[in-house]
Amino acid sequence: MLWSSTVAIDTTIYPLQVAQKASYALANTLSILIQTNDTGLNLLVTPADPAAAPSEAAARTLVIRTLNDFALREQVHKETSGIRELLARTALKESLA
Repeated sequence: MLWSSTVAIDTTIYPLQVAQKASYALANTLSILIQTNDTGLNLLVTPADPAAAPSEAAARTLVIRTLNDFALREQVHKETSGIRELLARTALKESLA
């Protein structure tokens, strides 16, 4: 039987960009429709291939794990932007010297 599940997420924890990246990363396994609402986002999750579909519980776990992964990547990207800019400036300065 084909299942469908909705995962409600808070955009203060998982911004739209994170949900989009997670949806794209899981596209081979799961089809995820992102819907906005007043309190955040709803992710409507269905198997991409019914013949090789994971269980609903496994899919939900996979979605949450992937959301956490991309949220963490986004946080690391923000926190390391200053050092990346410093390294780029130093490298450019040294290449011109």
